[in-house]
Amino acid sequence: MRARSFTALSFFLALAGCGGQPQFEYDSRPIELLRAPTEPGGPALGATLARVAVGSDTPLLLVDTGSLLSSLRRGVCPAPTTEPAAYDGDIQLLSAWDTRAPLRARFRGVTLFDLCAGAVGDAATQVAGVVGADILRGFSLAFAFPRDSAQPATMTIYSNLPASDSDLAANGYAMMKFNLRGNTAAATASGSGRPGSSSSRVVMRACGNPAAFAPDGPAQTCKTGEVELHASGTNLLLALSTGHGPMVLRASAWQRMGGQAPAPLGEGESPLYSPLVADPIPAHWVTVSRLALVDGDSGDLWPGACAELARGRRIEWTLTNQDNGACFQPCDVSGGGGLPAAAYLEIGSDLPAAVVSDTSDLISNLNEDFPSGAQVDGVVGTGTLAGTRFEIDYVSQPQGRLVAACDPGSDRQTCWASPTCVGPSSSSQTHRCFGLLTRGIAPACPN
Repeated sequence: MRARSFTALSFFLALAGCGGQPQFEYDSRPIELLRAPTEPGGPALGATLARVAVGSDTPLLLVDTGSLLSSLRRGVCPAPTTEPAAYDGDIQLLSAWDTRAPLRARFRGVTLFDLCAGAVGDAATQVAGVVGADILRGFSLAFAFPRDSAQPATMTIYSNLPASDSDLAANGYAMMKFNLRGNTAAATASGSGRPGSSSSRVVMRACGNPAAFAPDGPAQTCKTGEVELHASGTNLLLALSTGHGPMVLRASAWQRMGGQAPAPLGEGESPLYSPLVADPIPAHWVTVSRLALVDGDSGDLWPGACAELARGRRIEWTLTNQDNGACFQPCDVSGGGGLPAAAYLEIGSDLPAAVVSDTSDLISNLNEDFPSGAQVDGVVGTGTLAGTRFEIDYVSQPQGRLVAACDPGSDRQTCWASPTCVGPSSSSQTHRCFGLLTRGIAPACPN
């Protein structure tokens, strides 16, 4: 994502403590990952897979930012279902693209469950375990997901992301803050458990199926107080999971987007194989025209992801057409100047999505830690993110950051990363946003 400097040591060693505490070793070089099918019979653009050293074997290991706990079977997979036992073990992470590749990371003395993680993507893709967010949340992780399934995905482990928000925006990155969810006890089938794990699941605000936009298209207008009225799309709350290929939506969210869910759900269709539940999930397979991940929060004054997306587009249109007399719409103005445009990552088109029941184990798993709060509508998987590069900066304070960019040469309708745009506060100042030339402040349109 940007230049980093390293010492001559072959491994950068980060010690979480001594005397029984986990220890982490990694070389901050890209770890090549295989990808499971997006869906049964689909392209291999799905869940990210590394290899793990287990004795003389190197079985597949799922890398999943959406899994709250990590596991590694000490025997052969698949294995009969038994009471899962926790143990302190090691994960030795290898490249999945070339089994001769050197060891790239070692997580020592981490808590693991002795069980097989099962199938991901399709029934044939079995994994021996999962390195989940309970481990990954201690780092800043850079991922790359090429559109070509013949090219490996990569994950690079860093201790932090030192760049400031303003520097990232100036360099064209869309930076979206997030809070972590998933603080829940890890209970076994008998009801016994160990202390709950820290929150580690990345949950993002999103806008599903917004209308297409082009900065040279017709003007979009709105009067004061109409910021939400003129927004298109459906507000969603989605977990970011590299252990899933497609987007996953609960049926009620799909229906809010104007879709129809058949009854019974998914009859005669391929099931969804998710690492978050043991059994295949009945699913209805659909396509979503486009999806935008939007910087924002759930505060009372925040208009929502789709409204923020619409505002950012209007502000970009104004700046693009400013030389022709364009002005800021009244709904996007405060104190005589344009309001900030939130950062967003927009992806299209015809994105594969699995619609599952609201009462499915997967949706319950995503919401069990926050039953009275905003409910998660589903998952953003790696198939949805094909053609992007992003870094999950778990360790930034006070909030984590998702820093995203599109692959070079991407068409705007396929992938567009829009940084935050903060306008000038006076007519004597200038600013530069959306890759346009440096601009001064534009006037406000009459209300």
